[in-house]
Amino acid sequence: MIGAAIEAYLTRIWNTPVVIRDLARIPGGASRETYRFDAFVDGERRRLILRREPEAGLIDTESETEFRAYQSAAGIVPVPGAIVLEPGGAELERPFFLMERIDDGLVASPFDRAGFGDHAEALGEQFFASLGRLAAHDPAGSPLARHVETPAPDQCWRIALDYWESVIEADAFAPQPIARAAIRRLRADPPPPAQRISIVHGDYRSGNMMHDGAGRMLAMFDWEMAHLGDPLEDLGWALNPIWDHFQPGRACGMTSRERALAIWREASGLAVDPAALDWWLLFNAVKGAAIWISAFREFVDGGRTDPILGLSGWYVGRRQDAVIAAMLAGRPTAPEPPGATQSQLGHILTGAGMIASGAGQAAAAVDAFGGAMLAGTGLMALLAAQEAEKAAAWRITDIAEMRALLGDTSAGGEMTLPALDARWAGLARALIAEHDRVAAAGGDERAFVDFYLASAARRELAWPA
Repeated sequence: MIGAAIEAYLTRIWNTPVVIRDLARIPGGASRETYRFDAFVDGERRRLILRREPEAGLIDTESETEFRAYQSAAGIVPVPGAIVLEPGGAELERPFFLMERIDDGLVASPFDRAGFGDHAEALGEQFFASLGRLAAHDPAGSPLARHVETPAPDQCWRIALDYWESVIEADAFAPQPIARAAIRRLRADPPPPAQRISIVHGDYRSGNMMHDGAGRMLAMFDWEMAHLGDPLEDLGWALNPIWDHFQPGRACGMTSRERALAIWREASGLAVDPAALDWWLLFNAVKGAAIWISAFREFVDGGRTDPILGLSGWYVGRRQDAVIAAMLAGRPTAPEPPGATQSQLGHILTGAGMIASGAGQAAAAVDAFGGAMLAGTGLMALLAAQEAEKAAAWRITDIAEMRALLGDTSAGGEMTLPALDARWAGLARALIAEHDRVAAAGGDERAFVDFYLASAARRELAWPA
């Protein structure tokens, strides 16, 4: 039992008997197992969080990077105090660290349409000012800087793009023509060197922020992707339309993009070159695609059945494709897909999803982690109800349009989904090669971008109300 192991570990390192109470696993966070508990030591109660590496991780991070980031961010961005790191695992067998727990705070799901209500602007001020202070801070000599490499200013973009492109190459089940088009554009027109090297959170977004429900930011969590790099990387991630809480144009559902940039500039003391920001915005859309692709790989064959991984790799992945296609076409954001009529199968899946979601909400009152897993399964069923109506149709239409682009007149074949997927993948690979050829020759790429927009719109799913 993990509770007994925690007691044994703390008793040993604190050299006094420790009793653990109210141990519970916390939902969310695909790269670490997270537990909350109270530790009673010498009559004192300590409110703690434990973050332990899973047997298989969603992204290639390790506990020490996250721990050193918490240490380095203290006093710059609101974060809980880092207590102890155990890279060898000790009694808990896998690497972990402990940090202080902040109680009575709220964390909004990135897909919560309500967002932050009347407190959105106040939180936006603190959120983007904190990010600006992180950009202004000199990381030299910090615990994180002693642990990770410091890139040259003109290599930040290349290191970041090389890494996330490699994730797509390693984890994608099918060709990714939309992401490939974005990578092609990013490499053809790189950004200027970083104005300064800063601590980059790596996942700075509303879903990793805790607030008090009354307009005060309490803490920023989930620093597992922290590194040193161009501060525009974090800014571009926070401005990714994926995090707008279905409020187009509102950065992280808090404030306008213009105001977010003004707050960040004032706090950081840095200029925001529009072309450089556009590069980092497109890069972060590709980074998002890579993360969702990796999530789906873990969900399908990584031995991890967390529905959040399935939702990320499926729903969010398709939404990210729509965002990338809109950026390639020079549009501000991708429109939200409409709902669809339902077949008998769709009605069955909708009913199953509603039952599971309701049961998950009820179960969460006594088991937050188990309730969240059940509710997530319900959401997957609700999204599957939409997919049931379009699964064959989007594949058939995509195949026809790719054939037209490629001048392919070969005959069709079986209409089963596996057969359609195989045909789609073969054409997508040919399309990527043809787009490579046209781009290298300086040709007109508009027909490709038009296809990406249409394809992403056909495949996208509407988030359940």
